[in-house]
Amino acid sequence: MKNLNKRSLFLSLVAVVILLTVILSTAVKDGGMVLDSEEKRRNYVASLKITLSDEPPVVQNIVIPSEFSEVYERYNELQKEAGFDLWEYRGEYAVQYSYVATGFADDTVKVNLILYKERLIGGDVSSTRLDGFMTGLVPKKD
Repeated sequence: MKNLNKRSLFLSLVAVVILLTVILSTAVKDGGMVLDSEEKRRNYVASLKITLSDEPPVVQNIVIPSEFSEVYERYNELQKEAGFDLWEYRGEYAVQYSYVATGFADDTVKVNLILYKERLIGGDVSSTRLDGFMTGLVPKKD
């Protein structure tokens, strides 16, 4: 009888650990800022002190790679610097909104927002020039 109680306790603990893992995994994935409208997305970018053109964004479905290449690892480091981490979204479908930014010396600057289930999980501000730049979603320095 004693072994049965120990086994039941052990199995109960394993079940609790699995349940907590699932709950925390879901909480991480659902933890971003909800940007479920064009107005909210544009307001978020404005909060970064970046002005967007009136052009509508280019919207495309993307997949966060299941396995990160060296380039994607570096991109994710950029995300981490801005408070995001794409690691938890490996293999997931997401939507990328690409906007044309104004107010930069370079007229090829884009703001890319990556959303998972309408929640912001990452993105970047980048110039499409060959000698351009890329930063995370951090406020623009005047």
